[in-house]
Amino acid sequence: MIGLLKKDLFILWQAYRKNLALILILYTGFAVATGASFWVVMFTWVFGFYVIGGLSIDNYVKWDLYACGLPVRKNQIVGSKFILIFLSLLSSFILSVLICILLTLVQHQPFGEMLLSCFYTSCICLAYFGIMLALSYQFGPEKARGSMILVLLAFFALVMLAAKLGLLDGLENTAVTRWLQSSAAPVIVGLVLLVVCGGIYLICWAAATKIYSKKEF
Repeated sequence: MIGLLKKDLFILWQAYRKNLALILILYTGFAVATGASFWVVMFTWVFGFYVIGGLSIDNYVKWDLYACGLPVRKNQIVGSKFILIFLSLLSSFILSVLICILLTLVQHQPFGEMLLSCFYTSCICLAYFGIMLALSYQFGPEKARGSMILVLLAFFALVMLAAKLGLLDGLENTAVTRWLQSSAAPVIVGLVLLVVCGGIYLICWAAATKIYSKKEF
């Protein structure tokens, strides 16, 4: 499996190293200049999308057909992708924390709030890209990307419709909302988010392995 990870890392480095360098410079510059932590959490999304882009490269060069002749099992091929996603999100989180420290020193932004934002985003991305990988093995990377965009648009449309109809009125006065304003709530929410998103990720890993094991090339 280490060989598979090296293969993916080499392909991603060759294909996207200039893009990553440009994004790193621009996003860091924007974050420091404006003091907006939004640019920091974007690293996590970008890193994950590049790994998904690696699946498109694999499809283009017929990698799965070639992999059938290698002494590796199908579950290892799938597992290497999920491990790669996890490593990319972990590295982007570490990078985001370093930039948050820079923002704290330069712009005097609250480090704790930015750290929680980065952690929440990493957890959500873990679930999001786990679902993306499972859908990619079922339908292909392009269709999976389009399907996820439609799902997100539908979700935000429902939230906006509910707000317009007044269904969300009064939520600020509920016991849950008041609890979320307590000092312990952000840490507890983060732990719950990690468990839930981590569980979704493992379920998607198992589903993708099952899907790929049934494919014939």
